[in-house]
Amino acid sequence: MSDRDSGGGFFGFMEGVLALIGALTVMGVVAVAASVFAWEMELRKSEQETTPAESSAAPSAT
Repeated sequence: MSDRDSGGGFFGFMEGVLALIGALTVMGVVAVAASVFAWEMELRKSEQETTPAESSAAPSAT
């Protein structure tokens, strides 16, 4: 067995910590992207609901 197969020690611990930080970072980015997407969809829905009311309330020039 070589030294690389042992997998323990300080470097194994650091590898685990870095893997955990990377996984949390990816999950955070996905959560932010989903939140922005949901906010944009709500904004578009709100704009579609208010647009016909504003256009019908405006006086026509004809």
